[in-house]
Amino acid sequence: MEYVENIQLTTKVLAEETLISPGFYTTSIRKFSNIDTSSFQEAFNTAIANLKSDYTKNDYIRDERFFNQSWDHIKGEARELIVKLLEMYCAAEYSGFILYKELSHQLKEENSILSGGFSLMSRDEARHASSLNKALLDFHIKPGLGFLKKEDRKYIFLPFSWFLYSTYLSERISSCYYITIFEHLESHPEYSIYPLFSFYKSWSEDENRHGDFFGAIIKSQSQFSSGLRARLVCKFFLLLIFSMTYLKYQSNDKLLALLGLDARKYYISTIKKVNNSIRKDLPLVLDVEESRFFEKLDICLLHISENERINISNQHILLKSIRKIPHYLSILLVMLRLFMLKSISTREKR
Repeated sequence: MEYVENIQLTTKVLAEETLISPGFYTTSIRKFSNIDTSSFQEAFNTAIANLKSDYTKNDYIRDERFFNQSWDHIKGEARELIVKLLEMYCAAEYSGFILYKELSHQLKEENSILSGGFSLMSRDEARHASSLNKALLDFHIKPGLGFLKKEDRKYIFLPFSWFLYSTYLSERISSCYYITIFEHLESHPEYSIYPLFSFYKSWSEDENRHGDFFGAIIKSQSQFSSGLRARLVCKFFLLLIFSMTYLKYQSNDKLLALLGLDARKYYISTIKKVNNSIRKDLPLVLDVEESRFFEKLDICLLHISENERINISNQHILLKSIRKIPHYLSILLVMLRLFMLKSISTREKR
């Protein structure tokens, strides 16, 4: 736990402790240990060399923008939104730190290449968590770190394919999240209400390097990189993750508006950036430039809203369930139609 030693921070201001609830995940270590990295040695060498370079190491130093000032002028809903954002990402970074640290330890004897890569990624996640921890203290909130005790964790086991695709896409999506906000605030500094956002460019680069490492893993596995089954599985996961990403934009509209961003446009832009960034690793990408893609997801949002209205009605629970069935079926039908939309093969470009 050497990278967490400096995460604990004391402050002269009384801080209220908040519960941080990271997710704890695991998958088949045997399948990881059996990965033959030699078949894509160049890709692994490049990915690990970029991780070792650690060129963003000194980009997270808190400078005069953080010192000798209070953030108590940020009040009300704006303060609540920023704190919610910091808590959410703090939990996510601790989750990544623990996941990669444990994978590195479990693979140390079985696959030194993967073990080394995960160790370096764990370093990055710990650094991010430390920055978020300090940011929360700026708002007089101290994260509870009881989850660092392994005996208190409850793990979720993910099948190997689910784990690879979801973690890979999570890194790519995070990278695009951060760079989109950074570039927007660079162009519109009047919305830069808190200096942590200036770290987002380096944060994006870290997440992108993590995506490159997972991309090398995916390309080294023929069951994920070639053949009809690989293309169908890839398309399923892309549709699932992109849809889940887009469908939550309304829940973040107030936070993004605080930063001067339109939530729907922001999520569409992010998904398009991700779709472009994954071309080098996956056998296909979705045609998200097709206008029907997001229009159909908007239809799903309407049905989700209808079900939410049914949920808060005073009707009997059985009647509520019956009334929601047509909306669930409509969402399923939309998703099936989206799956049938053409995808774009990347084979000739790799």
